Amino acid sequence: MIDRGGDVDTGDAAAERRLDRAADEADDAVEEAPVEGAAGTVRPDEFGIHVDEEASSDDVADDEDATTTVTTPIADALDAVAEAFNARDLEAVVDALADDAEVPGVLGNDRANLPTSLEGLWRRRPTALLLRGSLDDDAVGVLWEHDGDQWWPIAAVHVDDVVDGRIGVLEVSEDPGLLEQVRCEPPEVDDLEEGARWREWEEGAEG
Repeated sequence: MIDRGGDVDTGDAAAERRLDRAADEADDAVEEAPVEGAAGTVRPDEFGIHVDEEASSDDVADDEDATTTVTTPIADALDAVAEAFNARDLEAVVDALADDAEVPGVLGNDRANLPTSLEGLWRRRPTALLLRGSLDDDAVGVLWEHDGDQWWPIAAVHVDDVVDGRIGVLEVSEDPGLLEQVRCEPPEVDDLEEGARWREWEEGAEG
């Protein structure tokens, strides 16, 4: 008779075998789980098992493009004045403002001073373009200038008191600290060409 080193409880041995089989089956199930799945599903990797997190709405809010698709009276008014500004359409820019509009900051004090201020700005900064960006949750304009190598933000443009699409307050601020907080993509290269063509036309007209 072979000595097994003591008595063996056959019931305990059978239970242990069942536990081992259950553990092996669980391991096989994990290995066969799909590697790619929808958010919130369990996936194995070389470090073990992890749960895919669902996409947060905050991720969408942080999208740079999200700020340019917002539609509000202020955002629409900014888009309208930016289109006129970039086309160097002085009459359209002035018409975008209410008759009693205030224009604090770089461009003067009121609507009556705006034409002279704009013409001077376009002459000094022929590549200047106005685009819409965002500051926190508010739409805000950014004035850009090209130095021959790249675009630089030079001023923030706020509009307020928009009634029936016309702007009651148009404020242009050159505060560097404020510009650092504004999110706005720079203009495209083709936009620079529009500004350059306007400069060439202006120089030709003066000559």
